[in-house]
Amino acid sequence: MPDSRAWVFSSRGDPSDVLSLTSRPTPTLPPSLPLPRDVPVPEEWIVVKVAFAGLNVGAIFQMTLIPSFIRSSTCIPEMDLSGVVTDVWNPDEGQVAAGHGSKGRFKKGDKIVAMLPANHALATGTGALAEYITFPARYAVAKPAGTSFGDAAGCLLAGMTARQMVLEAAVKKRNRVLVNAASGGIGTMVVQMVRRIVGEDGYVVGICSGKNLDLVKGLGADEVMTIITGGGPSSALANGEQVIDYTQHSNLASHLVTLFSANPFHVIIDTRGHQSLYVASPSYLLPEGVYSSVGIKPPSFAVPNFLRAVWQMKLNEWWPVSRWLGGTGRLWRGVSMMAPTLEDRERIVGMLASGEVKVVRDSVWAFDDAKKAYQHLAGGHARGKVLVKVDPDLGDDEC
Repeated sequence: MPDSRAWVFSSRGDPSDVLSLTSRPTPTLPPSLPLPRDVPVPEEWIVVKVAFAGLNVGAIFQMTLIPSFIRSSTCIPEMDLSGVVTDVWNPDEGQVAAGHGSKGRFKKGDKIVAMLPANHALATGTGALAEYITFPARYAVAKPAGTSFGDAAGCLLAGMTARQMVLEAAVKKRNRVLVNAASGGIGTMVVQMVRRIVGEDGYVVGICSGKNLDLVKGLGADEVMTIITGGGPSSALANGEQVIDYTQHSNLASHLVTLFSANPFHVIIDTRGHQSLYVASPSYLLPEGVYSSVGIKPPSFAVPNFLRAVWQMKLNEWWPVSRWLGGTGRLWRGVSMMAPTLEDRERIVGMLASGEVKVVRDSVWAFDDAKKAYQHLAGGHARGKVLVKVDPDLGDDEC
């Protein structure tokens, strides 16, 4: 098979500086030995011609922060993909009979959607931003016939993270729920999931930039707090939505206090990770309420800022909740999706196929423009998922 192309990085830094588009031998089967730690026993592996890759902010952190001694010397970024199976490898029949292998789930020509966990991607250097990749079949599920390759590539990591946040927050029927960064890749999924749970008697408030007001309302929010970024005083729009200067995080918290202290929330789901909102949350989150967060957003991708954010997350988790002991006064739960199961993947793909959730697309970029796509994602204002079309012969909505 002729060589194929992949975006690779071998040193730490901004994607625009460290990524390079490289030709390499197209991956083949069987997998090379020794097998990686996440799949130490022979099982089904597949080669996939990638259709679309979904970009995630976590990949930027991996490129800028992860030292080479704890990853493959050369890595392909990204974990979310859709594509077509071009080859399948299974252990021999004796291994299967002995219980060490797995019966095949896929055949050549099958259309799949996959999410590669970090422990596999970093250790092997495998990632979605490549024309062809090979990986264990346990990380893939069948793409529903009516779901486009683009939407499939954008659903898994964001959808699984959103679902985990909703579960950890114990959202219930008739709850009042606040969703921060409601127009992002995870936030759009959270709003849809929460709306279905709280029902008509529940109340969902979303925080997003002003241009995304109609989007977030259309996903199920009852009220939207929109944001300006140019500075200046906050004001109210004619239709009643609040406009907030997002350059001042403390100002955002103070607005929440003003608006919701008399009728606090049962749950706050923060898909951006603003520590100031958590610190002030006793004024607008019920005492038994949960503050569910994707973590804490550092001011930049620099290593010191990242380490400070990690330390603060641990303090949020470990410090006593009781305010008289110095705690914030509300339970904080940090959520990540580093090792989801096959069932987790199947559940989100099933929700997408049934229409329970939909993928909101910010933009679709050509494979050669992956660096520009990362620059756009790093700006922090993506409206849903940023996708890269790896296979140029596919239409954006092709199934």
